[in-house]
Amino acid sequence: MADVNAPTPERRRRSAFAVSPGVGTEAGPARAGTRVYRALSSLERLVRNGTIDPRQAQAGERYRDDYELGVEGAREPASGSGGTTGWHFSQAQLAALERCRKASAVLGPLEPYVAPVVLGWPGFGDVSIAQLARTLSRNRQEVAGILKLGLTALADHYGLD
Repeated sequence: MADVNAPTPERRRRSAFAVSPGVGTEAGPARAGTRVYRALSSLERLVRNGTIDPRQAQAGERYRDDYELGVEGAREPASGSGGTTGWHFSQAQLAALERCRKASAVLGPLEPYVAPVVLGWPGFGDVSIAQLARTLSRNRQEVAGILKLGLTALADHYGLD
């Protein structure tokens, strides 16, 4: 029997996927053999293929989280503190914005290489190193090296082990 949750052939050509067993919810229990497919982010794909290390990926995720909360305001304010004692959404958003500004300053001229891969392009989603290299008319290996330098600078900035 075909897996009805499986990505289409076109989607499989465009992205790698993580596969996990189905999980039951309030709507109903999980059926035996059910699988859940989730497209990997650019950072997850780069770690999987060995281009970057987990520390660099974690730095990129922190930068993305700060950008989404501080710049885009992507998370909706919840009632009260949003789960963090002593913080309200507006305070958390301002703190994230300041962290994002500091991270951008650390990146300096590397930001045009790091931001598209970590944050994506508005309206287009994830960006691969190859796409970025074509857009910038650069060699893919050169772009990968600059990306790694930027992510390492972010990891140092965030104090990651």
